[in-house]
Amino acid sequence: MYWGRLAICCWPGLPGLWQRGQTSSLIVALGFTLLLNLAVVSTFLWPRLLGEAFPIVSWPIILLIWSMSIAFAYKSMPEWTQTARIPVIDERKPNDSLFIQAQREYLRGDWSEAEKVLRRCLEICPRDIEARLLLATMLRHSRRLFDASAELAHLLKYDESMNWISEIRREQKLVEMIAADPDE
Repeated sequence: MYWGRLAICCWPGLPGLWQRGQTSSLIVALGFTLLLNLAVVSTFLWPRLLGEAFPIVSWPIILLIWSMSIAFAYKSMPEWTQTARIPVIDERKPNDSLFIQAQREYLRGDWSEAEKVLRRCLEICPRDIEARLLLATMLRHSRRLFDASAELAHLLKYDESMNWISEIRREQKLVEMIAADPDE
């Protein structure tokens, strides 16, 4: 596994592209590929295509970019390999007991206590998508539609909410249906 991470460091831009999906890393990788291909073509296939000076200038630049990229990627490798190994669920561990308690209160129908626990949970970790979604659901059940809509809108600000987009959209539709027909 370690050799695979080292191999990723050997191409400029690939570590950032592979681990974090960065657009800037894609641009670096494509630019390096283009420069390398031009250097190979102008050196070996058509030496007069770009002039005689191009290979003389391009190969040192390629080696410089390549060596700097490897050094930078290797230097930052422990940072991005550690974040790749940590599962997303670990970010919630301090909140898990509070979230479970809030679920228990919600399922009992004690929505005021569930809201208190969820608010405490969100004070600790404001980006806790599951807690915020449960809070929005609880607010909808207690007919606090404006607050539920605000929570759902707040949820969509976080990138992590994209994993829950169908549930968020469903919750938004339920809030809209209740708002349209308050007698339901």
